[in-house]
Amino acid sequence: MLPILALCLIISNANKGFAKSYNNNNMHPATSFTGKKNMSLRKENKTWLKLTITTYNIRHASLSDKKSGNDWNIRKKPLANLIKSHNPDIIGTQEGNNKQLNDLKNLLPDYDYIGHSYGGKDGKLHNCATFYKTDKFEILDKGVFWYSETPDTPSIGWDATDQRICHWTKFKEKKSGKTFFVFNSHFYWQFITARKNSGNVLIDKIQQITEGLPVICTGDYNSTESTPQIQKITSVLNDAYKVTETHPVGPVGTGFPGGIFQGIPKNRIDYIFVSPFIRVLSYKVLTNSYNNGHYPSDHLPITCNIAIPFL
Repeated sequence: MLPILALCLIISNANKGFAKSYNNNNMHPATSFTGKKNMSLRKENKTWLKLTITTYNIRHASLSDKKSGNDWNIRKKPLANLIKSHNPDIIGTQEGNNKQLNDLKNLLPDYDYIGHSYGGKDGKLHNCATFYKTDKFEILDKGVFWYSETPDTPSIGWDATDQRICHWTKFKEKKSGKTFFVFNSHFYWQFITARKNSGNVLIDKIQQITEGLPVICTGDYNSTESTPQIQKITSVLNDAYKVTETHPVGPVGTGFPGGIFQGIPKNRIDYIFVSPFIRVLSYKVLTNSYNNGHYPSDHLPITCNIAIPFL
């Protein structure tokens, strides 16, 4: 009995050590990324709507970027080329102003966009804009809410200094007729209370609006995964990074300090969240660069291949 017990302990300890190991590039823990919440539906459903979803804070056209050699007119084509090279079906963007969005629409003729403005003194500095392939999707409904104590009216919440929003769209995929929602957000960045309470607002609104239909959330949440706001979101939705069926590709971090377009990103603050019954087939942080290692934005985009079941 004693040798068998000792052998069991050795195997157990080896498994614990393996769970802490890392892949070749030391970027992601080599633990399982398959979400348990998905498993039962994977067995029951045979037909899936497969989509490629991207989230991308494209960085507003700042005067300081012009001075540092990262003017929008320099980086807009590399940014559009990045999108073309990965060919997503839907892209949730944050921060772009009206001119930037129109520039992208011209550079991406297969896409149109829908969104709403926020930020700045007049609430019109940025946009949460969702680009979509016009030949594949029809818009059935849309709306916006503000991250504040009064989310149904334009407002600044808690300790924030400008408006932050979520713009949502109800899409129909034309070929299958499948409908789903995309919620595209930009949380406040500087103070804690606004970020913390924004997670509650997002989940409350999703539950009010979607009536159980599939949900995809894109956005710059300005929050790491251990924060209460992300914990609130993941109590209802799956973090694509955690449930991808294949190992994540690219760096873990997605955000640089404002106006920095080179180097190694620090924190994972951009996310794609999905309903628990949606499969995440792959997860990738995109690192396409130009001009000797410059990125087109001070955030790296995330792209995921997902599959929505026909229930």
